[in-house]
Amino acid sequence: MPDKPKIRTLSASRQRRQIQRRSSLDASRTECSPSASIYCATAILTPIDLRTIKQKIEDVAEEIIETKHESTPEQYFNQLVLMQVYTKLEYGDDSIKNARAYINLSKFYLNRGTNFLAQAKSHALNARQILEKLRIIPNDDNLEENLLAYDIYFILLKCSLNAKQYLLDRESKMKNKNISSIDKTHIEHDFSVIKKYLEKLKNLLKPKDYDKRHMEYSFIKFNKILIDSKQFDKSTYDLIDDIISYIEKYFSNDQVKRTIDLYLRSGSYLTKFHDHIQTGLKYYRKAVELADEQENKKPCVKHKHQIAHAVLQLCIAKVTTDHFTDDLEKEFQRAIQLYKEPNGETNRNVLKSIDELVTFYTKLEKYQDALNVLCETLPNKIQVFGDFSEEVIQTEARIGAIYLREGECLNAAEHLQACLELQEFVYGPNDARTCETRNAIEFLKKDPTVSRTFFARTQNGKRHDRPEFRVNKRISHEKEDLQLIRTVTKKPPISTKA
Repeated sequence: MPDKPKIRTLSASRQRRQIQRRSSLDASRTECSPSASIYCATAILTPIDLRTIKQKIEDVAEEIIETKHESTPEQYFNQLVLMQVYTKLEYGDDSIKNARAYINLSKFYLNRGTNFLAQAKSHALNARQILEKLRIIPNDDNLEENLLAYDIYFILLKCSLNAKQYLLDRESKMKNKNISSIDKTHIEHDFSVIKKYLEKLKNLLKPKDYDKRHMEYSFIKFNKILIDSKQFDKSTYDLIDDIISYIEKYFSNDQVKRTIDLYLRSGSYLTKFHDHIQTGLKYYRKAVELADEQENKKPCVKHKHQIAHAVLQLCIAKVTTDHFTDDLEKEFQRAIQLYKEPNGETNRNVLKSIDELVTFYTKLEKYQDALNVLCETLPNKIQVFGDFSEEVIQTEARIGAIYLREGECLNAAEHLQACLELQEFVYGPNDARTCETRNAIEFLKKDPTVSRTFFARTQNGKRHDRPEFRVNKRISHEKEDLQLIRTVTKKPPISTKA
């Protein structure tokens, strides 16, 4: 009887590497050589994943559910990419499941923030392309098709509105080219398509599921109304009532916060139209009252800041609409005091509230009060926001403008020159804001007193100190110092008539 071949004992590190190779999903596959030993039971030549693509899809889906609250964004993204690749291999390019995989990727990018809007819309457009190839239209029978189409157009609409809001909030010099390139001309069309699919889903979904879809639609429609605020939308009041009912029904954890935010946004929109100013201010007051109630029930710093924000927004709305009341200044002071830290330290919210108070003073032509506040808070703004911050630049400009209006040209020149130096560094010399400040300084140079006192013997308002002599025991023997002394003491030549 022949002897059995000896089996080599595997080391711990080799066993660990074999386990890793077995669990690998993307290992290369090679055919076994016929000459390989069939008696070696413990040795594996190459790891082979024997699962079918469908099983891989099921495993990835199960893994996503299990690690939903534990995985990092990178891990979750890798899982979604794997799901999309496997789905494409199993069901084909132009399949409903592949379109759904693209939608999941699009949602991931959309939730990552504004900087990923271009990627989110790109995946949503891939899904819509599949939808068009399959010729899916609103129908009364197929829940999967209607739901997929609704989700596709909803994400496309959300990307377009977010891009539009981003461009409204940013200055021309700060625009992201990828976001600027997103098409925003199909917003109305996408809304009409979503409405058609939503009508079909009403009879196909359970009432609770349909309510959530309709709630999403109401929120995004409200956002669209706020962005396109050139004309008043007659459906605004009904939409506000619908959103309030949805908040009360589905958001028990942060119901008060969401309601306050809705009241503030509604007030901001309504006060832009003369016939609805009073109603808008009414919504602002509702927000303040609701914030006060929550602070009385559960006092904390978070709720105190919530009151301060609501009070400040009400004050800003009153100033913007010229609804000045006797207690408006006290309301500003209340917001400032609520924003202050327990140790009395000045923070960003306090300084921004003070800037709004300055706007109130200037509208009432209380220029001295505004000037006192601005000059007092300038050092704090430099400390909190930084020397080259937007807040410091605006404060220097406002101080200079008030001095100029009051006829104190010398002080105006000093602060406007400081503003110009900051603007040239931050915005550039050719920016419209920089050019405006430069023009104001050129105007001030025409004043003889300013020109003689501030700009004479200086270079654009920058005073240069005399170079120091290199002196040793009060006597300088340097050639350059002697030449400088002769230059300073030399009398100017006397002109003679020819």
